[in-house]
Amino acid sequence: MKVPFERIIIDKKAQRDELTGRIIERLPGIPFEYENDLPRLIAERPAKDRSLILTHHSGEFVKDFPSTPGTPPCGEKYIITMLNCPFTCSYCYLQSYLEHGRIVVFTNLKKMKSDIRKALDRPDVLRITTGEMGDSLALDHITGVTLDILPLFSGSKTLLEARTKSANTGHIIEGTKNRPGLLDNLLITWTLAPSAAIRKEERMVSSLEERMAAIAEASAAGINTAVRFDPVIPWYYRKEEYERLVEMIADSVGRGSILRFEIGVMRFPPGLWEEAGKVSSALFKGEYFRDREGKMRLYRPERIRIYRDIYQSIRRYFPETRVDLSMEDSEVWEDTGIPT
Repeated sequence: MKVPFERIIIDKKAQRDELTGRIIERLPGIPFEYENDLPRLIAERPAKDRSLILTHHSGEFVKDFPSTPGTPPCGEKYIITMLNCPFTCSYCYLQSYLEHGRIVVFTNLKKMKSDIRKALDRPDVLRITTGEMGDSLALDHITGVTLDILPLFSGSKTLLEARTKSANTGHIIEGTKNRPGLLDNLLITWTLAPSAAIRKEERMVSSLEERMAAIAEASAAGINTAVRFDPVIPWYYRKEEYERLVEMIADSVGRGSILRFEIGVMRFPPGLWEEAGKVSSALFKGEYFRDREGKMRLYRPERIRIYRDIYQSIRRYFPETRVDLSMEDSEVWEDTGIPT
């Protein structure tokens, strides 16, 4: 993919880090500068100045997912390897969650690895993703973070989950070649949607066809793969289109090659309704209400109808594959007929 940066801004505390040196080496020709006062720079420069910021993360790298009350336990955590994303999806919750739109990569790998080791000591942690604060793989060929931290998971019962809308997996396939022990703990999950939704709402991302090819290539290389239909945007929802999507996945990788599916209907955490409204009107088609968490959600009977339709399609082609709902309470799971 095209490098989306015009300059690299390096926090003085990050200038000697191994990851900083690697990023500079992999972005030849991109000018870089050092900065002592990042908060001032972020406040003064335009939010879309196409700068990549390299700095340290001072808090805990591994976090618990903020779960909806009443949801079944999922055993998931996430790692903050970076903030923001080069993709510009209209519905992205980061628009309302983060204070600025710049891409920040955290380079203090030693602390990151220490925090991951602590999390892996817990037997209830099933998956840890790097895709909560930005696409896991969009810049990973530059940062190399996935291959840096993957060996930490070896021998554990926890999966390192890379979530992506890209087809940027070549470096992962090459980096794990002839190292089968690494593949046991790696899961790459692709977010998929109908082509119309991708064209209109997921800007600068890989096409549906490119993602399908990447799933097939990764699966052939022995990498665990998964699929997220999240968010399902009601305006673009057609039962037959999602049936076709599931069929395409089965044709690409075979009926036993997907580890799990996750489904989630479009919802708006506080602040996103206003931000997303600036770039897309299609997201708001449907009957929404504000739930007890303050999120705007599609009318419950419509959500359940969508979940049932997609679940039935998945079961036709993947009768044994795990299916999860995203950010839905146990009553919705029960009404949909999906076992927790």
